[in-house]
Amino acid sequence: MSNLGGIAQRWVGAGRTAYVDLTSGLDAAVEVSFDAFDELSGRVAGGLLARGLGRGNRVGILADNSVAYGAAYLGIPRAGLVSVPLNTRQPADYLTWVADDAGMALLLHDDANADRLPAGVPAVAFDSDEWATLIAAEPAPTADVDGDEVAVQMYTSGSTGRPKGVLLSHGGQLFSIDQYVNGVLPMDPDERLLVSAPMYHKNAGMQLKMALSLGGTVILLRRFDADEYLRAVAAHRATAVSGVPTMFALMAARSDLAASLDLTSVRRASIGSAPMTEALHEQATGLFPEAVVTNGYGTTEVVAVFGGHPDGLARPAITLGHPLAAVDTRLVDPDSGTDAEPDPDTGHRQGELWVASPGLMVGYHDRPDLTAAKVTDGWYHTGDVVEADADGWHYFVGRVDDMFNCGGENVYPGDVEQLLERCPEVHQAAVVSVPDVLKGELPVAFVVTAPGHQPDEEHLRRWALDHGPAYQHPRAVWFVDEIPLAGTAKIDKNALAIEAAARWVAREPSE
Repeated sequence: MSNLGGIAQRWVGAGRTAYVDLTSGLDAAVEVSFDAFDELSGRVAGGLLARGLGRGNRVGILADNSVAYGAAYLGIPRAGLVSVPLNTRQPADYLTWVADDAGMALLLHDDANADRLPAGVPAVAFDSDEWATLIAAEPAPTADVDGDEVAVQMYTSGSTGRPKGVLLSHGGQLFSIDQYVNGVLPMDPDERLLVSAPMYHKNAGMQLKMALSLGGTVILLRRFDADEYLRAVAAHRATAVSGVPTMFALMAARSDLAASLDLTSVRRASIGSAPMTEALHEQATGLFPEAVVTNGYGTTEVVAVFGGHPDGLARPAITLGHPLAAVDTRLVDPDSGTDAEPDPDTGHRQGELWVASPGLMVGYHDRPDLTAAKVTDGWYHTGDVVEADADGWHYFVGRVDDMFNCGGENVYPGDVEQLLERCPEVHQAAVVSVPDVLKGELPVAFVVTAPGHQPDEEHLRRWALDHGPAYQHPRAVWFVDEIPLAGTAKIDKNALAIEAAARWVAREPSE
């Protein structure tokens, strides 16, 4: 099968369940077979072609999680068209910009997002009469495609500039799925993957594709809620869970509920899309005591990079993993552009991670300049600073563009966050910098305290000084009830930087 849209077809007639649909609530579970899902996906493809859409046309999806979303996500490329998942947390002007940039021919949406439709794009609502007409079409045969044809066009958040349309090919996506289920997170057809992250995000999209390719079951929630997630794991015996660190931190804060539930069915827990701290690894292991907890890594541009060690070495807690055999990696000195040299004492190497892979994006939509800047001779510059130890385990250090200089020392916010979260009184920390005339920039921290603890600022400053290098200690600590999140459930560092600047200027002179 060379078409991404056909990944579930091998399981038609096998009597397997593709979805346990919980999107209408935990008490309204609906099982959807592979046969029914494949027919719906095929009818989506047939209906789109019947409307006159042609090869390569872009079709957007603006909706919360649903089985219809999954059928559209795969039915679109099944017809030889291109899926464009849209971020439901972005404002209407952003969505209109993306639709225009993509040249969107049609938009599929749900009622919950009907008030923010991109201007000027024909739209069909799920559950509408027009949708019923569309899926009344005969299922279309799976289009014969070349591996390098685009299947999905995903947009970055645009937090560092205008959004970028990442072009993902059929062949690249199929390669990444194969690498995940056989190398990154080895799985089997009995897997039951709980998905609650938004399906416009690569994390949930990959989980969906992995499960359907395996013949496993997607346990689908409309959106993430810590209590619902934990209850769904127990009630439907999920074997694999995944999400961003914030999701696991919120579940860990519900330790009382977790203790009342049987969560031992979970064999694999993958935390990705943002760095994982040792404290969060410990919390996740406590939540899911039978699970192997791994620190996932991937970007929209190249999603499968690391897996287990080829020599079978035990995996350290927060490593990203060892490079997959089918993927090439380099660590490049950002200043010289040459491969990083090993440290003479430790043998460790540190530099920007470059990746060459069959799963790499085709490029950025209508941005040859940006594609050329980010991909050199097939090597994608991730922008992530990574350290490799002597055994080949790789660890996330920070972003090239997040690093700041404090008194001549390079500071990565992730290092300071890890340091603070090792303190028993800290549940979650987020670190940004503020300008300083003498030092250049100084680290400051926003902290959510652990339940039952009320440390003061001086205690946490002293903890950092006692347990890490002096230049890393936060010069201010502000206690908050929660850390703000951006549209992909990652910490909103832009919002925190603005807040930190205001608080720093307004602080008392003696602080």
